[in-house]
Amino acid sequence: MTKAQKLIIALTLLLLSQWGSAAVQQPNIAFYYGNEAPIGSLMAYDWVVLQQDQASDARIDLLDQAGSLPIAYVSIGEMARSHRYFRDLKPSWLIGKNPSWSSVVLDLRLPEVRNFLLDKLIDPAFERDFQGVFLDTLDSFVLAPDIAEQTGAFAEAQRQLISAIRQRHPASKIILNRGFHLPDSVMNQVDGLALESWRNGYNAENRTYYQIPDNDRQWLDSQLKRWREARPGMPLIAIDYVADPARAGELADQLRDEGFVPWVANPSLTRLSPSQPAQIKRHLLVIHDLPEHNMDRSAAHRFAGIVLERSGYVPHYHSSLNPLPQEPVDDRYAGILVWWEAGDRPSGLCNWLAQQQQKGVPVVLMGQVPGNASCAGVLSSGIPALPVAPLTYSTGHASVGSYEGKRLPSLTARPMPQASNHTPWLTIIDDQDQQFDPVYTHSGGGVAAAPYIFEPGPDDQALWLFDPFAFFRQAFGGQQLPAIDTTTENGRRILTAHLDGDGFVSRGEFPGSPLSAEIIQDEILSRYEIPHTVSVIEAETSPRGLYPGASEAAERLARSIFQMDSVEVASHTYSHPFFWQSMEGGPAPRLENTLYGYFMNIPDYQASLAREIGGSVSYINQRLAPADKPVSVFLWTGDARPGTEALRRVREAGLVNINGGNTRPLPYASELTATWPDARPVGDELQVYAPVMNENVYTNEWTGPFYGFRDVIDTFRILEEKGRVKPMGIYYHFYSGTKPEALNALHEVYRYATSQPVIPLYLSDYAKRVQTLYYSAMMRSENGAWSWRGIGQPRTVTIGQDQYPDLEKSTGVAGYHDVAGNRYVHLTGVAPRLFLRSELPEGPRLVQANGTLTQWKREDSGGRWQITLGLNSHQAIEFSLAGTTQCRIDNTAARMTRNGSNLRITLPARRIDKLTLECQ
Repeated sequence: MTKAQKLIIALTLLLLSQWGSAAVQQPNIAFYYGNEAPIGSLMAYDWVVLQQDQASDARIDLLDQAGSLPIAYVSIGEMARSHRYFRDLKPSWLIGKNPSWSSVVLDLRLPEVRNFLLDKLIDPAFERDFQGVFLDTLDSFVLAPDIAEQTGAFAEAQRQLISAIRQRHPASKIILNRGFHLPDSVMNQVDGLALESWRNGYNAENRTYYQIPDNDRQWLDSQLKRWREARPGMPLIAIDYVADPARAGELADQLRDEGFVPWVANPSLTRLSPSQPAQIKRHLLVIHDLPEHNMDRSAAHRFAGIVLERSGYVPHYHSSLNPLPQEPVDDRYAGILVWWEAGDRPSGLCNWLAQQQQKGVPVVLMGQVPGNASCAGVLSSGIPALPVAPLTYSTGHASVGSYEGKRLPSLTARPMPQASNHTPWLTIIDDQDQQFDPVYTHSGGGVAAAPYIFEPGPDDQALWLFDPFAFFRQAFGGQQLPAIDTTTENGRRILTAHLDGDGFVSRGEFPGSPLSAEIIQDEILSRYEIPHTVSVIEAETSPRGLYPGASEAAERLARSIFQMDSVEVASHTYSHPFFWQSMEGGPAPRLENTLYGYFMNIPDYQASLAREIGGSVSYINQRLAPADKPVSVFLWTGDARPGTEALRRVREAGLVNINGGNTRPLPYASELTATWPDARPVGDELQVYAPVMNENVYTNEWTGPFYGFRDVIDTFRILEEKGRVKPMGIYYHFYSGTKPEALNALHEVYRYATSQPVIPLYLSDYAKRVQTLYYSAMMRSENGAWSWRGIGQPRTVTIGQDQYPDLEKSTGVAGYHDVAGNRYVHLTGVAPRLFLRSELPEGPRLVQANGTLTQWKREDSGGRWQITLGLNSHQAIEFSLAGTTQCRIDNTAARMTRNGSNLRITLPARRIDKLTLECQ
């Protein structure tokens, strides 16, 4: 994305976020100096001031993509002794000390000091793609002895520094902290003026909060007068401090009423301030007890992740083996989930959890619930005790013993809670008539203790013993908020298809022994004209790879495939690494314990991220891909567990990344527990999992039966029956073209998938929808409008069955569709705003469509409805409307038929920019 495009997006989001209020709304400007907040929670703000050493490159880039301009904090008047450049300061540059912050005062009058700041702190910030600077400590020079007469000299020096920044970075944002002493000529060079402690301040020396006296505020107001007069539209920012977070919203509103952009936080500026519209918390802190690099193997991720995502939450994972969060929790998380599997359960964690509960954060404990006294309060229970067999059970929730698993344990060797003031889901009565509560919710959260979570089966199979969606909804407060959905668009289930490059040059067991790639192109890609994402492995197709004799034919085939209109281009690496984390210093099995080694056996080659990612992409772009269709997707190989560096390289190359996870529910096996989440967060990076696993796992690692991939149809059905928890994803390798049985299975899968009401999308389009789920903030305005800020906009949200979209008040909302137990609302445009109502909406609405909406407008014109829409589909267009009996269309090729209470409209075209209907 170019800088110009980013700027346009940012301006559009800012303008649209202001729409809908009687008065023009001020921007949201954040001053966040921590590093623990989920990145999506920062996307609620238009500008975000960050400490440079606390912000990853990914955070800077992703905020910028979301239109939340990252701005670097720069102290120009002093430098802390802990700063990384403190040792580079020359003694002659120092003119005083600030003991409150253990820092030294810099002599900005010296040109070499200003150049030092520019070269070491300011220019490097812009090189990292910060979009502006916040210049702090402008008045620190007053701390220097015998300097009172030099205010004018320091003001001139600061003016020169600001002018140099503006000259070097003309499009940047420059915010000043105070700077009341600066000359008028500075005013037109800056974009914002901040001041601290307008109504509430903090004394760093004695660590106390205090209210600002009226006379101090009057003095500040007099200093602001000339700024208000000279720059009436420029944001004036008030940074205030309160000890009680519950007061932050009230104080922020007061500051807004007084004409300020408010930031109300703690003294360390690690607490998020209330925004306007208000950010609705949808991130969950998910704590597991595995090492951080094994998070994806934790029960919290494997089993809870998909349930949380489909419930509208964004999981933010944290290992209990790492230090506990030091920053506030109640400002950013809707709740905390702790899933213990093994290891110690220190009392410190429970004490910390109890503190969060006291601040109103729900805490849900699952797995091996601790039995120590320090955890009793979090459990809302006495100290857990061991039930005496035989056991009898009573159920307090209809789903217990009837959701997936049916058989409750006959005994347990683990102590169980004895809860009070709770809502029981499952109750144990033991031989001594003692009552225990393995599954329940309470006012502070909920508890689900092993072994009462799953019914176990062979080969690590597990079936939920209760409805986890209902359990989490109740435990985390019971409110059903609009949830971003990645399975559905315009009421239809998303269908993707993608191929890993493995086996591209293998020979098929057919007459003439053609290359498998040729078979796949002729039999599948040419026959099923849905979007496909196709990749190659460079070492298989390149003349300098492992098969130089087959390279000419392979590259010719790859070029032909990539030229197909229905194909987007992907890389599947250079040498197909099997253990990604080992390339970043992580663990890997011994060579003799691997099936295929660490990567393809290429002579004299040692795998590197640069060669696997950048090198393979360059090869495809230079030799195989059409000039106007370069690589857009990177497909992970092997264990598909990339580290931060690998994910960074793919992101910085402008590609989406996909593959990994292990979604493969089957009849008589694991169902929901075999459904992995959409994505794996790795710091601020994000790995997007494949929607469904490939034929390799359905054929026992390609040992047979080779027709096994047809069982993915059962997987598709189960995922739909569980509430459409995943889209359909046809995912396989080129070696499926080598076996007649495998090829027949592919035909069977394609015929089934394309016969369903689906919306086919490229895999990259699906990945971008997952990115929107993780990289966005949800907002709600005072008048009830729901909106989203982040990377992309949601195309679909689910709402409760007792709610409907208000189509009169909403913008960018086309309709809804009830299917798979959910109500899917169709969104379109760059900034949809959703209002909800309890009654069925009046007038025509879109029920479903097999393409992406490019526009939607509905107007009541004298008793008749005028509808204007645009659709972009990969098939002949088909859509249906409800709430109307008949329509007239301005397109003679359109055909209308009744389908029950709906009006079905078809067109032979796959794209229509503008279609007008008049309905009644």
